[in-house]
Amino acid sequence: MKKFLSSLFIFVLLPCLCLAEDPSLPQNFLFDDSDIIIKAPEKTQKVKTETNENDKINAINQAKNLLEKQPTKLQSKNLPKTKIQKSYQTNTPSYQKKFKEAPFGLLWEASIADTRNQGVQLSATNMKDYTNSFLANHLPKPISFFDKIYLVFGKEDALYRILAYSQLINDDASASIVLKQYDTFSELLNKKYGNKETFFTPTIIVKTIRNAQDKEEKIEEKAPLGNPEFLSQLQAGTSMLYSTYYNDDVAAALSISVDGDKKSYIVIDYKNLNILKKQEAKTLDAL
Repeated sequence: MKKFLSSLFIFVLLPCLCLAEDPSLPQNFLFDDSDIIIKAPEKTQKVKTETNENDKINAINQAKNLLEKQPTKLQSKNLPKTKIQKSYQTNTPSYQKKFKEAPFGLLWEASIADTRNQGVQLSATNMKDYTNSFLANHLPKPISFFDKIYLVFGKEDALYRILAYSQLINDDASASIVLKQYDTFSELLNKKYGNKETFFTPTIIVKTIRNAQDKEEKIEEKAPLGNPEFLSQLQAGTSMLYSTYYNDDVAAALSISVDGDKKSYIVIDYKNLNILKKQEAKTLDAL
């Protein structure tokens, strides 16, 4: 499992860093006392009758037959009607019930058609090496900070990857604004998926100093996170910061990037582990 997750995170990160209660509950049949009425036997006038021996024998035989008779299965139509029968209804379309909820209110493994049926607008994009990729708008559960959401359905036409790009940030030289946003979403992702691991690659700064013998000597120093030139270091790719998270169903990677205009932004890359496991099993079976 660890080997699979390690290879998975590499697979997840490389492209990104380079770029209810069940409604079918049984109904409760609630019986109100007023619905079940036991009538008292009506008073009848006593009539003296003479009973002969044959009548007694017939009565005994009838009683014996009743006792030996198999009980009749009680049909639902014979049940007393309930005063209130609650029915549980849901606004969720039936086709959605078989899917697990994905970020932004989307559905993992849903087809392109199913996703459009949710009211999501899909515009085809040309993501290299990713079949059936789309820019998505009008999401069921949008987050205003993330204004570009890309969905990948693959050859199987089943949603398995979601890429969320934040708004561009006019940041300062130390990238303090994007770092604050990064910390916020890192905490939330860890709360939801767990197993957080953070990876920081610092920029190596070479300095020239004079040693005790008054000779020039070059030393290397690691530039710390959020140093005064951190934004430029992120833009140049000499510094890198990202975190990974996962549970049994989903793996996520959170990273910081900087564009050519020195605008910072955050990327969250989600992948469905169950679909990847199925694809791996299918490949293994074919080998």
